Amino acid sequence: MSKTYLYIVGVDGSECSRRAVEFSARHAAHSGGQILLANIVHWSGFTPLSVEEAMRRPVDKKEEERIAKETVLAPLVELAKSLGVTDVDSYYSWGNPARELKKLAKERQAEMIIVGRRGHSSFADLVLGSVANSVAHIAETPVVLVP
Repeated sequence: MSKTYLYIVGVDGSECSRRAVEFSARHAAHSGGQILLANIVHWSGFTPLSVEEAMRRPVDKKEEERIAKETVLAPLVELAKSLGVTDVDSYYSWGNPARELKKLAKERQAEMIIVGRRGHSSFADLVLGSVANSVAHIAETPVVLVP
C-alpha cells in the first residue's frame, strides 16, 4: 500500500503564496498527493499594526473569515485543481501562523510545509520577523520556502 503525501501550504493571498500553491501542485499532481491550503490570520492583542493595516482589518472576525475564504482560499483551491490536483482542501484559523502551521503539520502527519518566502508585508513582520522564517525555525516537518 503506497502512502498518500499531504502538503500543507501556508497562504495569505500574496504572489509568493500563489507560487507556493503552484509548487505544491506540481508535487502533488506527480505523486498523487493531497494539498491543504491553510490561511491563518495572525491575531493577538499584542501584535503591532500599521495605520493602514488597522484601517483594512474588519472589526468583525466572522466577516474577515468570510472575506478570506472567498478572496484568498477559494481562488487558490481552484488554481490547484486547474494544475491537476484532485485532492485539495482549505483550512482557516486565527492565531500565530508559524505555530499553527507546525501544529497542523504534526496533527495531520504532513510530508512538508510549503510557504512563500515573503507574504503580505506588515509592520509586525518588520518588528517580529516573517512567518516563513519562523516556520523554518520551529517546524518539525520539512519546510520549503518558495521565492
